[in-house]
Amino acid sequence: MRALLPISLVILVFSGQILAQDAKNTIKGTIKDGNGQPVPFVNVMVVGSPFGASTNDFGQFSISGVPAGTVTVAISSIGFETMTREVVVENGKTTTIDIALTQTSKQLGEVVVLGQKRRTSSATKNDIELIDVPMSIQVVGQDVIQQQAVIDLKDIVRNVSGLNQTGSYNGGYQFFNSRGFDMNNWTNFRRNGTLLWNMGNHYADFYESVEFLKGPAAILYGDVAPGGIMNFVTKKPLNYDYRRFELKVGQYGLIRPSFDISGPLNEKKNVLYRLNATYEKSESFRDKVENETLMLATAVQWRISDKTSWMIEGVLKDDNRVGDPGLVSPDGTFEGLSRIPVSTFLGEKGATYAYNNKSAISTLKHYFNDKWNVQSVISYTYTGRTPLNIYINNDADAIGNITRYQYFFKQRFDTWTASVDLNGEFITGPLKHKVLIGADFVDDEIRMGGFLSEDIPGTINLYNPQYGQEVLRALPEIWDPYASFTTRTGIYAQDQIAVANEKLHFLIGLRYNRYVSGTRYDNASDKPADYQEVKENPLVPRFGVVYKPRPWMSVYASYAESYEVNGFDWIQVNKMIPPTKGKQFEVGVKGDFFEQKLGVTVSAFSIAKTDAYGWGYSDTEPTFEYVSWTPDDGSWFTYLAPKHQSQGIELDFNGRITDNLKVTGAASYIVAQVIDDPGFPKGNWLPNQPREMANVWVSYKFPRVMKGFDVGYGAFYKGAFYAGLDNDPLNKAKANYTMDASLGYEFNNFRAQLNVSNCTNRKNYLGSYGVWEPQWVRRAVLSLSYKF
Repeated sequence: MRALLPISLVILVFSGQILAQDAKNTIKGTIKDGNGQPVPFVNVMVVGSPFGASTNDFGQFSISGVPAGTVTVAISSIGFETMTREVVVENGKTTTIDIALTQTSKQLGEVVVLGQKRRTSSATKNDIELIDVPMSIQVVGQDVIQQQAVIDLKDIVRNVSGLNQTGSYNGGYQFFNSRGFDMNNWTNFRRNGTLLWNMGNHYADFYESVEFLKGPAAILYGDVAPGGIMNFVTKKPLNYDYRRFELKVGQYGLIRPSFDISGPLNEKKNVLYRLNATYEKSESFRDKVENETLMLATAVQWRISDKTSWMIEGVLKDDNRVGDPGLVSPDGTFEGLSRIPVSTFLGEKGATYAYNNKSAISTLKHYFNDKWNVQSVISYTYTGRTPLNIYINNDADAIGNITRYQYFFKQRFDTWTASVDLNGEFITGPLKHKVLIGADFVDDEIRMGGFLSEDIPGTINLYNPQYGQEVLRALPEIWDPYASFTTRTGIYAQDQIAVANEKLHFLIGLRYNRYVSGTRYDNASDKPADYQEVKENPLVPRFGVVYKPRPWMSVYASYAESYEVNGFDWIQVNKMIPPTKGKQFEVGVKGDFFEQKLGVTVSAFSIAKTDAYGWGYSDTEPTFEYVSWTPDDGSWFTYLAPKHQSQGIELDFNGRITDNLKVTGAASYIVAQVIDDPGFPKGNWLPNQPREMANVWVSYKFPRVMKGFDVGYGAFYKGAFYAGLDNDPLNKAKANYTMDASLGYEFNNFRAQLNVSNCTNRKNYLGSYGVWEPQWVRRAVLSLSYKF
């Protein structure tokens, strides 16, 4: 983190020398409560127009481009009375208004922001409305999370186009791909923009929303897979008292109590807190499988002044579950799975996956004025996992007997991150600039211990499994005397330039990266004489253009790059593998249609992935060019594929069609295939990527006769896909769908909601690593909540 100190000083000095200029026809001001404290996240809208903004952490807002004349401004926020104010806007001038809100005694609801008026700062690192960003960004918020009674990350992902769960690691954590390419478990997952290892079941009740940045995001995050970034945004402290208690109970032994409390800690209301806690215990439709999870998250924010705030967030999560090895087909075909009940369990109850996450994030933010701010984020995350896994072999005999093997290890990840970002606006002649200048640093250290692996004697039967085989025992706390490490340092800058009365935007960005990975030895004498480190210094650009024919609609095009460091070959450990690179072209349309009631994004993209590092198994020497082959050790081989490609079109929409009717949905058609691969024919589908996916969720709140009741209904479709790159037609999963429904009743502060998932009890499978994973059968969950 020392490398960031001079960069931080440069940014702070530079920011102090910038003179911000106001845009023409601007309304700006500060929103405070009755105690004179600033109120963040207030919606400020010019009535009857598409112009509006939300306040920042210090209650400040700015709305540019408002037509001259007398306009009505509506100010609304959760926990406060809605109010309006008439404002006279003069040509070429800035009008300043300051508002004091009155706290309401009415029931506090959830903040619902729909369409392209959403703003995102955690993932994009700047506070720009989605309609002005030349890339597809989708956000799943509390409105969807609560109505669908989400308790699993896959139930969030299914609401977004181009996102797809592909499998899991013995049920311990989930794999996803985006736009046809697998997401990297090491780098493509974030919490408030900071690195989060994908080694456990992530979804938890302290998340306010989940953001999805489609396509390459290397300019913001360095070495990431090109499909996209998944970012979890945590709930922040509120400046009013908020309490919400909830209990979920359901089929298969689900019990899940949780609470969410927030408010001020002092009379001045400049020290705020938030506390979330959840306990979950559940069995499964899969025999013997169960889990127990505990989560505790806290956040404290100190508003040091009307321009400076400091927030500390802490998270503790423990997840323990019986490992689920999935199923294999008795005849090796997808159709053969129908001969085995989906509840069949082929592991042992003593084989478990334990996950632990502890993290702390410090966020210090200062506003120089309403145009310029600087933010510094420092985080530490401990991630620990203890897999004691059983795996099944795809070797069923005539009566269904298969063999199994098992292994055990301990692994810990210690991750330190630091970043500093300067955001601001200024005008040069006819050009309005929105600038992001930043630097970040990541230090990852990974330590292993106690690795054991062995075949399990005998067999288990697919049709009549008998349990009781003794599994490997966890070893005591013995760790390897060395740890692998990765350090990532990045310096980046981007400028979004608006011209022609902000109808035309140009985005240009560049990032310099310094990547180093190697091994740290506890004893220097253990370092080999031929020790080498992996070092890469890529430079990645990003370009975009946005045209806004109307304030509520934009057309955009962009180009972005990505890279993934491969390092040394895992077979031939002294051979360096070049990075895998991604290049994406994207065009799209965004808009808030039907009088801004429905937000829509349509995007088309093409991603080329070159030097894709792959591996496979062959009893004979591969006939194509390969990196390594091990005829004496399992016959594994590694190779480089010159080019894989994914092209597609995506549709995402959400909105409130009427006061009582809300809708969200998505659809995608993606062709992800081999273009040049020595091991597989051109045109082969990339594994686990269906060509078509679609979903829709509709909810309706009854206004009069059945006041208090609401209903929801959703359908989720997934097309056919291959489980492997070889595209074996006998292992092609058929297209399938599920349907979910909800029924809720709300009275004053109490709410009851019944959700039924997979209403028609259809069988669905995911396929990866030679096994099939049955997905949830029909399940009913009852949620009871009370808030005040």
